[in-house]
Amino acid sequence: MRERIDAQGLELERRVLGAVRDALPDDSPSFWDMTILAYWAWSAFDPRAGALHSAQGAGGLGYGFPAALGAAAADRGRPVLAVSGDGGAMYSIAELATAHQYQLPITWLIVDDGGYGILREYMTDAFGEATATELSRPDFVALAESFGVPAVHTTPERLHADLAGALAAPGPSVVVLPALLRMFAPTHLDRLADGDPDDGPGPDGDPGPDHP
Repeated sequence: MRERIDAQGLELERRVLGAVRDALPDDSPSFWDMTILAYWAWSAFDPRAGALHSAQGAGGLGYGFPAALGAAAADRGRPVLAVSGDGGAMYSIAELATAHQYQLPITWLIVDDGGYGILREYMTDAFGEATATELSRPDFVALAESFGVPAVHTTPERLHADLAGALAAPGPSVVVLPALLRMFAPTHLDRLADGDPDDGPGPDGDPGPDHP
């Protein structure tokens, strides 16, 4: 597994996910929208004593921040992390007012890649170009601050320090990471191409000896 990922040149994605893991207290829960970093988290994020919650399947955009608000309201004794892309963040951006009004211990990490990044990547891989995946979006830092919520732009190099500082501070906060993250390659396509009978039909449509 490590060798396969090493060969794909995905150091940025691994560094970002590692920074999130290192910044989050061991017992803090995290809530993930449908975003490229969440796909990485499903495969490689260690929740430790906390828990990883996500809306995996059916494209549940907008789940992460409201779900994290509920967890923060239920237990104010530990910080809660929400992770969204810029597209998913727009589904629940008004809940910044709730976070501020009740001073909930929640930090919202928004990975801003300028649109629906996972759809952009899927379309480009399949068809050579993407359609209707670019978004006009707000300045998330200025928008959060207009609700009275502290916010900061960060970089992959500063992410650990900025996120750890936000999680340690009382009340809500927003950390915005402008970054174009990529998906790792699927794990099953090579076996399918080889006609592995446990993974489906081969390239000629032959289902294999165990699949009459």
